Amino acid sequence: MPSRWLSFGLTLVVFFIWGCGSAGPPPQQITVNVTPATATVRTGDTQQFNASVNGTANQSVNWSVNGILGGDSTNGTISVVGLYTPPAQVPAQNKILVTATSVADSSANQSANVTLANPIALVSFVYPPTLSSNATLTISVIGGKFVSGAQVLLGAAQFPATLVDSSHLTATVTAPAAPGVLNLTVVNPMPDGTPSAAMAVPVTIVNQRAAVRFLEQSTFGPNDAQLAAVETGGMESFLTAQFQAPTSDVNYPIPPPGMNTLDLLYPVFFQNALNAQAGSDQLRQRVMFALNQIWVVSNNKVGQPEFYVPYLRVLTGDAFGNYRKLMEDVTLNPAMGRYLDMVNNAKPDLANGIHANENYAREFMQLFTIGPNLLNPDGTPQIQNGAFVPTYAQADIQALARAFTGWTYAPATNCAQYPNYNSNGGSPMVPCDAYHDTAAKTILGATLPAGQSAQQDLTLALDTIFKHSNLPPFVARRMIQHLVTSNPSPLYVTNVANAFKNGTFMSKGVTFGDGTPGNMQALIAAVLLDPEARRGDVLATENPVDGHLREPVLFLTNVIRAFHGTTDATNTIVYFGQDMGGEFVFNSGSVFNFFSPLYDIPAADFTTPPASPLSGPEFQLFTSASSLARVNDIENVMFSQVFSNSTQIDLSAYAAIAGNDSDLGTMVDAMDLQLLHGTMSDFPGMRAAILTAVSAVPNSDPMGRARTAAYLVVSSTQYQIQR
Repeated sequence: MPSRWLSFGLTLVVFFIWGCGSAGPPPQQITVNVTPATATVRTGDTQQFNASVNGTANQSVNWSVNGILGGDSTNGTISVVGLYTPPAQVPAQNKILVTATSVADSSANQSANVTLANPIALVSFVYPPTLSSNATLTISVIGGKFVSGAQVLLGAAQFPATLVDSSHLTATVTAPAAPGVLNLTVVNPMPDGTPSAAMAVPVTIVNQRAAVRFLEQSTFGPNDAQLAAVETGGMESFLTAQFQAPTSDVNYPIPPPGMNTLDLLYPVFFQNALNAQAGSDQLRQRVMFALNQIWVVSNNKVGQPEFYVPYLRVLTGDAFGNYRKLMEDVTLNPAMGRYLDMVNNAKPDLANGIHANENYAREFMQLFTIGPNLLNPDGTPQIQNGAFVPTYAQADIQALARAFTGWTYAPATNCAQYPNYNSNGGSPMVPCDAYHDTAAKTILGATLPAGQSAQQDLTLALDTIFKHSNLPPFVARRMIQHLVTSNPSPLYVTNVANAFKNGTFMSKGVTFGDGTPGNMQALIAAVLLDPEARRGDVLATENPVDGHLREPVLFLTNVIRAFHGTTDATNTIVYFGQDMGGEFVFNSGSVFNFFSPLYDIPAADFTTPPASPLSGPEFQLFTSASSLARVNDIENVMFSQVFSNSTQIDLSAYAAIAGNDSDLGTMVDAMDLQLLHGTMSDFPGMRAAILTAVSAVPNSDPMGRARTAAYLVVSSTQYQIQR
C-alpha cells in the first residue's frame, strides 16, 4: 500500500513539471533536399534543379553556384526557380556545387555536384561531300555546338579544326588511298570528348563532277546511293552491277481486258524512275525509255494496258540482250502489230485490189534499224553528186511488207478465222502460212526464196537488215543522242558502232558483251564510257557543243532525284511532262516520237550562228510557252503543297545550314557541284545573284532559303542543258 502511494506521487511531480515548465515538444529540424544530386551539364544546355524543404511550411529557397547567389559568368548562373545555365566556356575547375538554401533557416541547405563538359558537336553538312583518294584538301563542316580546339575525325585519323564560329569548322584532311565510305565525326576537346553522330563521306576514285555527269547519262538522275557507288567503285563496276540487277518492269500491272486507259501505268513508270526501292535497275529503265522513243508505240492507237504492258516488258527484257532479238520481239509484239498494222497483214490479192500493208515495213527500216540514207561507218551520210544516197527503194518496202504477211494474234488455232480480231496482247503474234505471201522477194539486194513459211521469211528478212552496214552507226548515233549528246563526233559514233558490230567493249580491264554482234551491253558501255562521253568529267575538258537539252521527263526526274524525292506518282507528275513541252509519257503524237532525231537548232536562235548546223532534237519541244511552263512547274515542285501531297522533295540537309548567313555560300556551292558540275563560276554574276535572292529570305525561314536556292539553280538555262 505505501509503495502504491509513492508511485502516484511521482506521477504528479512529472505531470507538474511537464505542464508548468514547457510550452510543448521541441521544434522539428528544417532540412533541404535537392534533385538531381549529381549532374553532367554541357555548355549550351541547361539543367533544371528542384528543391524540397522539410520542417517548415515555407518552401522558398535561395539558389547559389559555388556559394555565389545566382551564380556568375565563370561557373554558370541559376534562376530563382532552379534552372541552371552553364558558362559559355568550361572553366579549368569543372566540378561545381549548385546549392539550395532554405529561406526559413539559412543554416539549412543542400548541394548538387555538377560536372561541366563541352557539348557534343552536331554535324549536318560537309563540303565538299566527297574526298578523292590520297588527296589533301580543306573541308568545311557545318552543324552546331562546335568549340575551339575541336578535332575532325575521318575514320580513325584525327585532324585539328579551325573554329569559324559555333556552327562552322574548317579542317585540312588527307584522304586514304583506298576508296570507300568513311565516317566523319567532330570531337570537342575535354572535358568529356564524346564524338558527334557520324556523317558518311565517300573516299572516291571518281570525282563527284564525273559521277554526276555519268549518272545523268545512265539513269533518271543521280541520287546519293548511286553517286557513292560510282565514286567509290568506279563507272565500270556500276555498269556491271546494273547489267546484273533484276528488272522492275514486273511492277507494271495488267488489268482485266477491256480497260482502255494507261492511267495505271504512269505511276509505275515514275515510281521506277524516282523511288530507290523500285528503281534499283535504273540503267535498264533508262535504256527502256530510250528504246521506247526509237521503237515508238503510242497510247493514241494502243491504249489498252493488256497490250502496252507486254510491249514495255519486251523493251526492258531486251534492253541488255541483243538488238537482233529486239528486232524480232518487237516485230511480233501485238502492240506494234496493232500500232503499225502488221497484225492480220494478208498476202497481196491484186485481182481484188489487196496489197500488203507497208506501214510497218517502211518505219522498220526508216526509223528503227537502218535509216533512209546510206551512212559511212562513222554515221555521216554518203554523198554522191551532191545528194544523199537512199538506203532502200519503194520496191524494198513492198518486198519487206510481203515478207511480214500472215501474222495474227495468238493462239494459232485462230488461223481458221484469219484475219483474227480476237486480240491477245500478252503473247507474240503467230504465223498463219495460208495467208503468207510465199513468192520470192528481194530486199536490199538479198533474195528470199519462194515457198518459204512466214517464220522463214521473217527470219531471213530480219537477218538481212541486221547485217546491213547502216545498222551499227544508225543505232549507235540514236543511243548516243538519247543518253549523252545531240552532236556526237564521227569518231564517237565509229567507236560505238564498232562495239555494236564486235559485240564487245573493254574499259579499264573490264569486258562488256559476249562477242555476239548486236550485244546491247557492249553498245551501252561504249556509249557511256567513250572518251567523248567522259569529256567534261574534268572542267578543263568541257566542250560547249557536248550534251543536250533535258527533255521534260528527264528534267523532272533529275530534279526530284537530286533532292531525295519520292512519289506515289499520281497523275499530277505525269501531266507536268506534257505541260513542259508535250512529252506525255507513252503518248507520242506519232511514230516519229515526241521530237525528231534529225531536228537542228535554227540558226536564228543563235546570237552567233555556228559554222554548221547543230543537232538539237529535244529543242523541237522548246518554245516560249514551254520554257515558261518549265520554270513555273519547277517552282511548283519546290514550293507547292499541292504537288508535295503526292511527290515530295527533301531539302532538309540544305535547310540545316541555311539559317546562318555565313553558311549560305557553302550551300550554294554544294548545289553548284551537285547540279551544275561546279560550273557556276563559268557564268559571271550567277552565284552573287543567287546569294542576293536567298539572303532576302529571312534567316528564320531556312527551308524557304533552301527552296529559293534550289529553284534558281534548276530553273537556270545552265541546268536545263545536260552537259
